[in-house]
Amino acid sequence: MRRIALAAISLGSFAALVFAPAVGANTVHVHKGDSIQKGVNKAKPGDKVVVHSGTYTERSRPCRPEPEATCAVNVTRDDIKLVAESRKVKLKAKGDQDDGIAIGKTEDPACMSDRSRRIQGSVVKGFKVSGFQVNGVILSCVEDWRVTNVKARDNLGYGVFPFFVVDGRLDHSFASGANDTGLYIGQSRDARMDHNTAIDNLSGFEIENSSDVRADHNVARGNTGGILSFALPNLEVKANSDNQIDNNEVVGNNRPNSCLELEEAVCEVPPGTGILMLATDTNTVEQNEVTDNNSFGIAVADYCVGGGFDCSGGLDIDPQPNNNRVLSNTVTGNGTAPDSSVPAIFAKDFAWDVQGTGNCWSNNTFNTSFPAPLPAC
Repeated sequence: MRRIALAAISLGSFAALVFAPAVGANTVHVHKGDSIQKGVNKAKPGDKVVVHSGTYTERSRPCRPEPEATCAVNVTRDDIKLVAESRKVKLKAKGDQDDGIAIGKTEDPACMSDRSRRIQGSVVKGFKVSGFQVNGVILSCVEDWRVTNVKARDNLGYGVFPFFVVDGRLDHSFASGANDTGLYIGQSRDARMDHNTAIDNLSGFEIENSSDVRADHNVARGNTGGILSFALPNLEVKANSDNQIDNNEVVGNNRPNSCLELEEAVCEVPPGTGILMLATDTNTVEQNEVTDNNSFGIAVADYCVGGGFDCSGGLDIDPQPNNNRVLSNTVTGNGTAPDSSVPAIFAKDFAWDVQGTGNCWSNNTFNTSFPAPLPAC
């Protein structure tokens, strides 16, 4: 599987591969007082845009991926590397701009099957992005991408939001203050989300309607929910499958739910959620430390039953979780002060609503579960 190949690449060799200069590539420098967008406009495929220390605001412009939205910076060419020269590069919203850095020129779901519709080889590195109404960094219809060492603070919707993307990595980044998800990958495939930290968001991390995504070596602390892996209805991609969540620290995610869009599924996530798998298939959750989440530690649930959604009108997804494996996790001290929306029997270290087939648990360290015992692998 692709996630295993990604995991096998050392961080050093990955960085060398991604940041190696292309033949004939140039560097465009942007200094304090200049426009980042003007620097991006000068760059040709293969070029690096280096932004030097300073706080930047940009005039609002329509985002090519989302023409109804405004963004500060929009990259629409292949193989542009947008790199902060130091940790002192800040991009702040000017007025009510929707998005900070937008990578892509379309949000057409056809790009998932038609490679010609994707931008290739995009990199965003080292920026502090804050104060945007929706997304700090958004990628749409991008292949061979990387977002690294980004700090996304107080962006009202999402910190970093890749969707309809293929073959990429979100790593060594930080998100806080998002009222949906800090660090997200949705309707995508073949990606890795690793060595990140999410604190004080509604959802720390989310894998939504995606496949072959690995989320590993992350820290989720002080969010409403630590890590969510969901299949949700009424989206272009219809399943969540073959994802891996491993070696993460998921501790004390007891923040009140602060969702802004009432129709969003995250509005139903109870405070005190550790890891929640909703309508997932063949997800593997292993070697995580999940502690002190007030409602439950690791839960596997049906969209309609455990999720509590009204399914009477029919669904375009399979709501049941099937063939998920929960292995070798340390899950203790969870479910001790559950939210009022969580049934008492579900307030455990491990919880399963007994829906779906082939789900199993083995070699875990825990104190409480529902049901007891859980099916072994």
